[in-house]
Amino acid sequence: MLKKPISFETSFGTYTATEILGQGGAGTVYGGTDPDDSPIAVKLLSGERISRDKRKRFQNEIAFLSQAKHSNIVRVLDHGLHVPNGSNTSQPFYVMPRYTENLRACIGAGLAPDAVFRLFSQLLNGVEAAHLSGVVHRDLKPENILVDRQKNLVAIADFGVAAFTDELLITLVETQANQRLANFQYAAPEQRSRGKIVGPPADIYALGLMLNELFTGDVPHGTGFKQIGSVAADYAFLDDIVSSMMRQNPADRPESIAVLKASIEKFKAEAITIQKIDRITNTVIPEGAIDDPLAFEPPKLVGAEWDNDQLTLTLDRSVSQGWVLALHNMGNYSSVLGVDPQRFSFSGAKASVRCQEHAAQPVIDHFKQWLPRATEVYRARLEREADNKRRERLEKLRIEKEAEERRLRVNRSLKV
Repeated sequence: MLKKPISFETSFGTYTATEILGQGGAGTVYGGTDPDDSPIAVKLLSGERISRDKRKRFQNEIAFLSQAKHSNIVRVLDHGLHVPNGSNTSQPFYVMPRYTENLRACIGAGLAPDAVFRLFSQLLNGVEAAHLSGVVHRDLKPENILVDRQKNLVAIADFGVAAFTDELLITLVETQANQRLANFQYAAPEQRSRGKIVGPPADIYALGLMLNELFTGDVPHGTGFKQIGSVAADYAFLDDIVSSMMRQNPADRPESIAVLKASIEKFKAEAITIQKIDRITNTVIPEGAIDDPLAFEPPKLVGAEWDNDQLTLTLDRSVSQGWVLALHNMGNYSSVLGVDPQRFSFSGAKASVRCQEHAAQPVIDHFKQWLPRATEVYRARLEREADNKRRERLEKLRIEKEAEERRLRVNRSLKV
């Protein structure tokens, strides 16, 4: 506990820190409460002299964590500047949820194999969400993985040395040649040499080390390390996967978290979540989730013009061929004066149909009623397609698994 609580003020409230949870090169993490007395943590970029480079990295970290909005990535709840008593130098900080422990504590306490796998699956989702957003962590280690045992939640923290895409960079940050940003024990081979490209394979390397460590308690380096199959026979299939993740050449490792998940999915399909970028919110969501705006919000009619038996209707946005197909085949609808949905042709945001003068207004009135029904049909079709796609993927994985098991069984029986 701190001898005296520290107050961190922002435009939205005052946060009170009462204890130090951790310290490192990236600053100090305090535990405390928010204005409503709910538990929070505050990460402060501390030190007598804070370099311009460190400030830039901290700024980029805040920017990414503020927009990530993924359950397996730490969220920024608030942020501001802190001026310690007797100092003229401001120190940036951000407020985040409070977690019960980090992955290092979980490893020390020991976890059952099934619990390890559930935890690691969340870790994969968090890293994949970062990669899909154009961010490579570059410093994954148990101390940077936070765990809330009560909520069974895992979240990745400390993106201060992450590599960001140009779109995500608030400021340009360059790594000097004499800076070693990653924890040496979990750093990939390419991070230990100057001039090497450090991309997603570096995070996959660190994940491989942690996966083995979670099961065995040992960080695998070199040869002859304790393997997962020796302590959890049901998860022996992970040993080959760990081996692929730890290959010296980054090009020989799984090229993405999606590829890594596919390898695991052959044996534990129910534990893997395939993810993608949501076209609506630009956040990371499960692959099977529907993200077409037309499946949730029907287009609105914003204009109409009749000319020489041709009625042209204008919508507030363009519609896809899939949505048009749903309109043409939506089943239950009421036609009007011989005009039904299938007679409409579409081009972008325009819909047209031939109708006589006296039918123009009734057709418009019915068309407006058809729009929400078409959206419902479209969403249902997308859901069926997503379900069928998942079933096809699982069947493909089942066949691949059986083929691999058959190959191994035959090779084990061969005698030379």
